[in-house]
Amino acid sequence: MTTLQIRSKGTITLPASFRKKYKLEEGEFFKLIDVGDGSFFLVPKESKVMRNADKVARKVREANVTLEDLLVTLDEERKRYYKEHYVKN
Repeated sequence: MTTLQIRSKGTITLPASFRKKYKLEEGEFFKLIDVGDGSFFLVPKESKVMRNADKVARKVREANVTLEDLLVTLDEERKRYYKEHYVKN
């Protein structure tokens, strides 16, 4: 885990090792995504994860699926997977 500090003008410096690891250069843009409760993600503007998440969100909207629907289905699938893989018959 890396600790960052907000400076007087709101700037945050990413450690050099982190910039090198992810090939980040001066002037690159990031998205700050608020996930609630004071938590957020900082992702490169062209994140593959976010691009795919946007595709999924679009498909979900097109199908008129609610967050509640997704959570219920996820819970059902989790239970089914548990039974198939961990419960002895």
